[in-house]
Amino acid sequence: MSLLKKILSSQVGRSCSLTKILLLSYPCLFVYFFLHIETLKKLDTYAAYRTLRRDKTVIGDTNLGPTIHFSRETEMFHMNDFFAITSKKLTISTIRFFDGIRFKNISTPKEKTIITNLKNPLLTLFTTWLESKDKYTVHNLTSVNWLSLRPLIIPVVFTNETSLAEECSQKGWRVLPVRATAAQGAPVLKYMYLDVMKRFDSNFYAFANSDILFTDKLVETLSDILKNDSSFKGHTLIIGKRTNVDNLTKSEGSSLSALESVSKKRGKSFGTYAEDYFITSASYPWKDIPDIVIGRRAYDNWLVLNARRMKHRVLDASETILAVHQTTKAGNFEGWKHQGTNYNHKLLVKLYKKVPYTAGYTDCAEFVTRKDKIKISITRRLKLAKHCNLL
Repeated sequence: MSLLKKILSSQVGRSCSLTKILLLSYPCLFVYFFLHIETLKKLDTYAAYRTLRRDKTVIGDTNLGPTIHFSRETEMFHMNDFFAITSKKLTISTIRFFDGIRFKNISTPKEKTIITNLKNPLLTLFTTWLESKDKYTVHNLTSVNWLSLRPLIIPVVFTNETSLAEECSQKGWRVLPVRATAAQGAPVLKYMYLDVMKRFDSNFYAFANSDILFTDKLVETLSDILKNDSSFKGHTLIIGKRTNVDNLTKSEGSSLSALESVSKKRGKSFGTYAEDYFITSASYPWKDIPDIVIGRRAYDNWLVLNARRMKHRVLDASETILAVHQTTKAGNFEGWKHQGTNYNHKLLVKLYKKVPYTAGYTDCAEFVTRKDKIKISITRRLKLAKHCNLL
């Protein structure tokens, strides 16, 4: 009888112990799953992770004279100061160059090609802005958005404002000085391209307006062009339409997935007459471009029509690259309101007499990017509209 009591008491004790263990394990499991979900949410903001999630494994390791103003003192100041700061802070911990991109889990063996010897990032993406209280939220969202595209993309800001340079450098941006201006202080575009091409090695180089946000569709498009199009190394210009989103909030622009969602819900595709980003191959002849400036009308359409005239390959990537324009109370035609708004037009008419700007609309690009179930491909437009006539 005493033996039976001992056995029963032993079984009860074990049952109580097991119950305690189970009760204690529930909070631990809850904390684990909460942290796991939060980690996935944060990872979702990074283009490298989102690219991996789509069955792509990222292998990473780390003669216009007097109107043009060159700032030598500012250039030397930035060269000696901000370059040193960014080199120390970024080279080790944040700027990581790619060894390659592996494509896997695709149906045909032909599509399992591995891009090898891709030792540099896909794109050096640069912009410029002035410090402004009215545009603080816009520029802050741009800063976060472009940083989330690393290490595939190097974000660069051109500025001569010390406080802005320091802030961007601390966040992880590369900083370069604006060394040539015109039209009451607007940066000359070609010198920015020449400067980033000299300082950074990448497969593509692009200027985009400082209120434009991108998603991993930018990475996917450039990766597939690089992988599948052997002719991209020629003189290539990639442009596209933008999607306007009024008063984008911090939460809507804080992650790539949220940005895609809000663009579908309340984004509006803008006209073919406006281009806000210009992606070019590393060989693009920027030294031959006139001293046109950003932020003033006419330069965007002229860049496209000039590329067409020079027989460069012009790609309209509107279907595969989402470029979200953060529309504020300033509206969609800010370039028409600045001082020196007609600078580019006067310069171009002086050089070329007749400038058919409509031939530089996005729908005048001879090639377009399109996505099927497997990859993004480049196809030739069957017919161009009448306004695309270069004559």
